[in-house]
Amino acid sequence: MTKSRFERMRELCIFGFFPLVVCVLVVTICGEAQPNDNLTKFPTHRWTCTENKCVKLTNPTNSSCGTTLDTCNMLCGENPPLWPQTKYIELKKKNSTTFLKQHILLKIHSPDAVKSELEEASNRFLHTLVGDTREYQLYEDEDQIIKLNIHVKEADLKLATTTNESYSLYSQKLPDFILVNMFAENYYGARHGLETLSQLIWYDTISGRFRIVHDVKIVDQPSFTHRGLMLDVSRHYFPIELLKKALDGMAASKLNVFHLHISDSTSFPLVLPNNKELAFDGAYDEDSKYTSADIEDLVEYARKRGIRTIMEVDAPSHITSEAWDKSQVLCDNPDLFRSTLNPDNPETLNTLQGIYSDLFALGADRETFHIGDDEVVVDCWKGTNSAKGADMNIYAVWAKFTNDMMNRVKLANNGTIPKNIVLWSSPLTDRYLKYLSYQNDLVVQYWFGEFKPILENGYKIIFSTVGRWYLDCGFGPWKKNDQNGACDPYTDWKNFYQYRPWKDYSNRINQVLGGEVCLWTEQVSTDDMETRLWPRAAAFAERVWSDPLIFHQNDAFSRIDFHSRRLKNRGFRVAAIWPQICSLYPDKC
Repeated sequence: MTKSRFERMRELCIFGFFPLVVCVLVVTICGEAQPNDNLTKFPTHRWTCTENKCVKLTNPTNSSCGTTLDTCNMLCGENPPLWPQTKYIELKKKNSTTFLKQHILLKIHSPDAVKSELEEASNRFLHTLVGDTREYQLYEDEDQIIKLNIHVKEADLKLATTTNESYSLYSQKLPDFILVNMFAENYYGARHGLETLSQLIWYDTISGRFRIVHDVKIVDQPSFTHRGLMLDVSRHYFPIELLKKALDGMAASKLNVFHLHISDSTSFPLVLPNNKELAFDGAYDEDSKYTSADIEDLVEYARKRGIRTIMEVDAPSHITSEAWDKSQVLCDNPDLFRSTLNPDNPETLNTLQGIYSDLFALGADRETFHIGDDEVVVDCWKGTNSAKGADMNIYAVWAKFTNDMMNRVKLANNGTIPKNIVLWSSPLTDRYLKYLSYQNDLVVQYWFGEFKPILENGYKIIFSTVGRWYLDCGFGPWKKNDQNGACDPYTDWKNFYQYRPWKDYSNRINQVLGGEVCLWTEQVSTDDMETRLWPRAAAFAERVWSDPLIFHQNDAFSRIDFHSRRLKNRGFRVAAIWPQICSLYPDKC
């Protein structure tokens, strides 16, 4: 019969290899020796769980006493530190088992049409398990097999606003292996389940193994269908690989909409299939352009991670005057930030329609399409024939031009108006929204002003409130003559987390599609983009995924701190939320 490590250690003790007192301490107090001790590295500090808190051991007698801080954090609290918080979790007992990554056995139960995609998602799941890559010898009595079964019902890979993103996960330790069953209606729910499973696993530096929490049941689904991140690629250019990394971070936090603010008054970096001249004159330089192939690849990369892509070319203001034909632009001299499209030139709308057709061809979401309409400089239309034809009512000019833009979107989308046609909030939407066409399809992306009238008048809304869900605030002015930043002060992760704008509108909740955090990039470049995103975008992600009613401060701080370390382990640059010592002693901070 194979002897256990306990029996082998006891024999060693009897034959005098260790003092009897040390043997008793090792076996009865600190537990059995960890496998493969000669190949592991032992952290200086060890931790133990006392009254649901991790307490550092003082001068542990040997390497078997205590655990790593990560192991303690995973097992000590009421539940594992998952992010975003799941809707339902039941943990039968706080226990874990060591295993090697190469001994996860996968079996997929799904229609053939999605099997290859699920295999690919499973490989990405494995790559998120970051730890020592050395090979280890297995002990005969070591639990080393995880049988992962993924059950998916639907063959459809279309990602839509109505996609069911729910999943359930059951993990159980059996005598010979650990059984993990995951159930989802479709590929995208299973993808979310794999992300949650990855967060039930961590690398333990003492044992030189991965560990998994088992005997757990999770049933989960999002609170909102629109959980977005808007990234401005006009003020600064960001390489495709960095955009993909942002998508990986979104997937790690279960965000599902990537809103690319492609152009603005500063640049037009996208080489469109049939409108190449816009980027020719509008990009900063040859190295600051996205090709059609770049964007198609990015859209597919996002889809595989459960993320829809919205592409916004802002109009009629916030346009890149250098990109457009001069006859189609007003107010571009001397202030390029006032540049606005010319409603008198019929070619203006033809150009817009061409842009919209190209965006759809590149994979822009056909259900949710953003026309911009941000901060329109209506004064630029004074004196135009369009204003004269409207009895000098420049607000009527705006309503007509916006309706014309939406009609061109419809033509570009094969004669179908998108289910959600989005425009930014402004004083114009406050007063003149009722004059727009497609009333049932209008969505206001709210960033300032009053949102109560939007809801009470029956319009759909996406929340992106400045001072709450803007990631760029708090870094002072960038214009030479400004004394203050446009949206200072800095908004910390708690503000992102605690903001619940729909809390007083339960009777209007069906009008709330969800929210987006926005990263405008006047003062953000490739060097600091990631630290502006994380972990605050993750804090927002829990708000729109599980939408917890109560802010449990100790729990939230500990979990987002753990998630920050998780993201760092996966290669992300993450801003600090507090001094490093607070990760060790959260109750003291």
